[in-house]
Amino acid sequence: MCSSKSNACFHCGLELPVVGTVRLEVASKEESFCCSGCAQVCKIIHETGLSSFYDNAPDKRSWATPEQAPKDAIIFDHIEIQADFVRQRVDGLYQARLLIEGIHCPACIWLIERTLEQIPAVKHCEVNFTRHCLTLRWQPDEMKLSEVILALGRIGYQAVPYQDDVEQKNNKEQRQDLMFRMAFAGFVFANVMTAAVCLYAGDFFGIEDRFRAVFQWYSMVLTFASIVYSGRSFFVSAWRVLKQRRLNMDIPIVLGICASFTWSSWVTLLPYQTAVQHVYFDSVSMFIFLILVGRFLESSAREIAGSATRHLLGLLPRSALRIEENQDETIIPLRSVCKNDVLSIKPGERIPVDGDVIFGDSDVDEAMVSGESRPMSKTVGDQVIGGTLNLSGHMYVRATHIGHQSVLSQIVELVEQAQTSKVKIQRLADRIVPWFVAAVLVLATITLAFWWWNTGIAFAVMAAVTVLIITCPCALGMATPMAIAIGAGLGGKLGVLIKKSSSLEQLIDVNHFVFDKTGTLTEGKLEVQHAQALIDESCLWSIVRTLENSSEHVLAQAIVKHLKDYPLLEHVAEFSNVAGRGVQATVHNKTWYIGSIGWMEAHHVQADEVTQEAMQAQEMKGHTIVVIFDGQHVLGWLALGDQLRTEAQSVIQSLLAAGKGVSILTGDRRTAAEAIVSQLVAGHESQQNIQVIAEVLPADKAHEIKQMQQQGLNVAMVGDGVNDAPALTQAHVGIAMGQATDVSAQAADMVLLGGLSHVHVAIRLSEQTMRTIKQNLGVSLGYNVLAVPLAMAGMIHPLFAAIAMPASSLLVIGNALWIRRRMAQ
Repeated sequence: MCSSKSNACFHCGLELPVVGTVRLEVASKEESFCCSGCAQVCKIIHETGLSSFYDNAPDKRSWATPEQAPKDAIIFDHIEIQADFVRQRVDGLYQARLLIEGIHCPACIWLIERTLEQIPAVKHCEVNFTRHCLTLRWQPDEMKLSEVILALGRIGYQAVPYQDDVEQKNNKEQRQDLMFRMAFAGFVFANVMTAAVCLYAGDFFGIEDRFRAVFQWYSMVLTFASIVYSGRSFFVSAWRVLKQRRLNMDIPIVLGICASFTWSSWVTLLPYQTAVQHVYFDSVSMFIFLILVGRFLESSAREIAGSATRHLLGLLPRSALRIEENQDETIIPLRSVCKNDVLSIKPGERIPVDGDVIFGDSDVDEAMVSGESRPMSKTVGDQVIGGTLNLSGHMYVRATHIGHQSVLSQIVELVEQAQTSKVKIQRLADRIVPWFVAAVLVLATITLAFWWWNTGIAFAVMAAVTVLIITCPCALGMATPMAIAIGAGLGGKLGVLIKKSSSLEQLIDVNHFVFDKTGTLTEGKLEVQHAQALIDESCLWSIVRTLENSSEHVLAQAIVKHLKDYPLLEHVAEFSNVAGRGVQATVHNKTWYIGSIGWMEAHHVQADEVTQEAMQAQEMKGHTIVVIFDGQHVLGWLALGDQLRTEAQSVIQSLLAAGKGVSILTGDRRTAAEAIVSQLVAGHESQQNIQVIAEVLPADKAHEIKQMQQQGLNVAMVGDGVNDAPALTQAHVGIAMGQATDVSAQAADMVLLGGLSHVHVAIRLSEQTMRTIKQNLGVSLGYNVLAVPLAMAGMIHPLFAAIAMPASSLLVIGNALWIRRRMAQ
């Protein structure tokens, strides 16, 4: 074995980097490598018993920097360059999105993901088949981004930072190249078919050998030109994966083309050495043309699948009108807007960034993010979303969230994340595709051998070619990702943000829905409905406002707003916020408690009979009671009420009518929770069908969900995405209510931007998407199960095979696109 030089990579022979050298034990000796990719390749070579590869390898090796890898890949390691497409996650990992050029079929996705999974520093990698976008997460202290780009180059794929305009430019160039190659293949096919008609007619009416030879030579030359120009991508792709000892769909395509063309050329060049005179140039030219037509239409379908996110980003204006310190208005590019800039938004203009209204009022069309057709009224203090349309008034808006932090950017990222993620059925299909291709090659070989033995070489070659070109694992591989991409993109338009595609698969099996009360079934806009002080009012409410001002709870915010006219106090000591209970602190050498009735009772404090009756009367109205007490007496109390969402009653009743179980999960007292249930089922005898789980601490909500699951229920939790995070995570499907301040509730699988009524939209979308996936898989598997045996039996002509193979893929794509039409019905 050749030993590596001290300053050279053991595998590729290139000079080792100054920092980031990778060391690995090889054959009981530690060797140095320039990157993780070389180390892993070397490890695989030794594990497969091919260590003799290095015995004959030259000292200077050229395979480390292939043509597919960009020569300037190292520039992507600079922080300034990464700022546009790399972000740091809360877990310390770096995440980047890369556009991968050279993807042709689902097997390419499999190859890319398996290659990157072998790099230890890579913690997550998924390729979006519809957009050719790689989502990559890695440990920055263990690997540089350029190492991934070079590793992809080694297997024949070029990776560049993903940007929407770059993607569109690349797609345009690729589609243009594909269109030119398709047009040339169509020209060749038309001319070769004309010659074929003459040959077929000659077989029937008789034709002289010299004229037959002219038509055959004419067809051979044109078909060869079509193979070289129009079909070159098939050969490049097949050679690339063969070098990696992998399989993809282009391999049987290339074998079919080569076998048909070689046989037909032999008949044409040596007509007197075979008794067979029939050639198949028409089948070859037709096959190339139809495959390119199929890929062109597939490319168009990917454009449609990705149009949802591009449409959202296209709603942002290119510029903004900034108010300077001297009150002058300056037009600046959107990229130049900074946090806290004050922007002028005139009627009819789109709001450029997320912000708070600081002057003026208007109606804003937010349908693009919520699906709600009614304009939303905005006034001073309200939040607005970038990309929404200002309809009537003139507003000044202070920018609060820009770039990747904006609501629109988070929506786009989550839609693309859903389009990239895989459901269980897709993972199974991805594993099947490479084995399916291998099975096709084996079946074609068996067909060739059988018919050669029984009928001769001519029929055997055509039967084997038919097997190669009629099978279609592409349809199997596209069945799921196309449907998921369409479904997730459509959900974004309908106000249902799909974070995980697996939720589409799981939601159809859900038989029990659990709803949080505050902020989910109610508007979440709590207001103090009644307040009673049992001691000096001014002193009590000043203390209450001071303590609640330090809490972020929604109840506390409502109380502070109600008591805004009372002064804040100083000298507050030992303040603490007790989750699910309330707040406590020491003021004037006395401990004050502000919280729930249950907390009061836990301290063995009792209210007088009159106060208890007053509080109970408020609870019967569905109000939440907050008590102020010390260690011995009740000092005052407040009742806070919240309006039930207008759509809550219809949503709950329709779920009950559909046979779904429903539970209300809340930290409020049972009396208040049951009052809400009475409003939900008003006029219907179904209150007994709703389970009320009251006085539950936030930390215990997940336990309640787990108990339901242990009873065999498939549970969906619908909550506000903040306090309900553990329960959302525990449920089979977590559904968060979408708010402008929290559109990406990280614990949830879905976010309802359009309000509670969109629970039904999510259910319908799940049903339509999964139905489409099953139909696509059924079509693909049924087609192959029927077509392959017929092809092996020699009952299918190559011309029919050339038509059927791309037609099956187009059928799968077309069925996925019909999700839009079905959801519109």
